[in-house]
Amino acid sequence: MPVGEADKGIGASKGSIYYGLQMQSMFIDWWHDPLEKEPFKHSGNLNTFLLRPSMIYGISTNLNLMTSTTLGIRSMNWSSKEKSIHHRTESSHSDFDNAHGNILGDTDILLRYLVKNAGDGEGLRFFIGGGLVVPSKSVLTSDPFFLNNKEEMKEHRHFSLSSGAYKYILEQQVFIKRETNPVFYGGFILYKNPTSESKYGYRPSPTLNVSLSMTFKRFDQRDSSVGYSVALFKSGQAYWNGLPSPNSQSTSFIPGISYLINSRFGALSFNIQKPFFIDGSFSSNEGNIGQGSNIWQFTISLRKV
Repeated sequence: MPVGEADKGIGASKGSIYYGLQMQSMFIDWWHDPLEKEPFKHSGNLNTFLLRPSMIYGISTNLNLMTSTTLGIRSMNWSSKEKSIHHRTESSHSDFDNAHGNILGDTDILLRYLVKNAGDGEGLRFFIGGGLVVPSKSVLTSDPFFLNNKEEMKEHRHFSLSSGAYKYILEQQVFIKRETNPVFYGGFILYKNPTSESKYGYRPSPTLNVSLSMTFKRFDQRDSSVGYSVALFKSGQAYWNGLPSPNSQSTSFIPGISYLINSRFGALSFNIQKPFFIDGSFSSNEGNIGQGSNIWQFTISLRKV
């Protein structure tokens, strides 16, 4: 299993089903400089907890259907004693002036063509795929940056579980399994791009995720392994009502390490990742001002036939 990804590196034979479950937590400590009408330092943390059940079904020898959905909550803890119209202690499951709350996030539906598939044995796995991201109703309903300057800035929220826009997905995976270390290595490329803006005028960033990983077997009684990964994540320009959204463009480098065991429940992986911004910044901050963030991501993945 690639580091932190329950649906990657595996092709289902005809009629078989792989079930996966990822439990993901992300912790972001952030701050930004005082604003014109709020002359105090802004800081807090944005915590995210997600459950991502998934399924891979073997339609035929060479064609798989993968579906996954997101359930969870994103919460802001505002650490200042000062009152702000930009931030407060709140979560994505509740409604707000410019947000619909829900625990349901996006759903991915993907068809994969298995160009080469070694199955459970040694050899090459080479998959290409395409599909669609279906948005949920946990969305922002208006521009949180007030970019058009046609109304006075009022209380607003910056985050949600979904962008509210449909996106197309392009994917390629290449992995190799063998008896000697590294026993499993390879990578994937995942590209998502919105087909249109949401009904509230938001067009999210196109994203590109390039990930490489390798797994080293420990040959112990627990049949455990240690995995290492590096990823490059690129986010393009987003727009609100045709106007560029601040802080939406970024490039981050994400190293990770995982511990994998085969349990009675299936293949189980515990993963830690630490994103570093190469350029760009935390997307929920206000405009081009002095700002910073510290991000950690933890994932538990389970996969079972």
